[in-house]
Amino acid sequence: MSASELIKENSSKTLNSFILSVKKSPALSKQHLIYKNIENCKPFVKERLAERFIAQNLQIFKNERWDNIISENKRLRRELLDDIHIDSKVDSKLAESINVLIEQATNPAFTDFEKEQQAYEYTLSYLTRQITDKNQESSEREDNPSLVNEAWEFITKMAVSNFNKRYEHLSEQEKKTFSVLISDNKTKEVFLNEIKERNLAKINQLLESENDKDTIEVLNSFKTKVENMNNVNPIIIDEFILSNIDLSETLGLN
Repeated sequence: MSASELIKENSSKTLNSFILSVKKSPALSKQHLIYKNIENCKPFVKERLAERFIAQNLQIFKNERWDNIISENKRLRRELLDDIHIDSKVDSKLAESINVLIEQATNPAFTDFEKEQQAYEYTLSYLTRQITDKNQESSEREDNPSLVNEAWEFITKMAVSNFNKRYEHLSEQEKKTFSVLISDNKTKEVFLNEIKERNLAKINQLLESENDKDTIEVLNSFKTKVENMNNVNPIIIDEFILSNIDLSETLGLN
């Protein structure tokens, strides 16, 4: 079976391994999200909203390093595809443009600003492309209040509504993950502590009723790993968040 056939076969071991590898790597998970967001987002009527969308997506890479992203991609290709090139149906110029924007955001040594500008303009043009079917346009509204004394509750609801419209192509779990990754470090810390507590509570509950020795060993290894996630610095907090989200799915909490 060829590499391309393996990728197309949903039940293949290669695809399953690919999905698991992406989920376990913060860099690959973020890369997957930004490609999916930009490629599948409905076009924006206003350029300003598209610019905001690009900026918001690039926020998830603020704690990432370009050399690590490159290394993770090489590792994934080497382990699963043996360095075989596989053609993609995705707009190759769009993919390359997103790649340039990621490099600019994560590589302090990046200096090709003309290349960055071209990549930004192409991505922006894709997000504001003309379409004939108005139902395919983004229904997001600008969230600037029209009145000075407009209720904060209304503004908050509108922001949430716009977020859901902007990322309607994502699953509910992907939306949740993305919203956490683009938040500030304080919000991330609160989320991490909460999901750790939920995971530990579920693990303890399972340990109370489990008799299988191997399963108990696995659960205890999960417990130890979560308990050791203390004094987290901003550089690795995304990795811990994604690990706990993945663990929650494994434990059936989502």
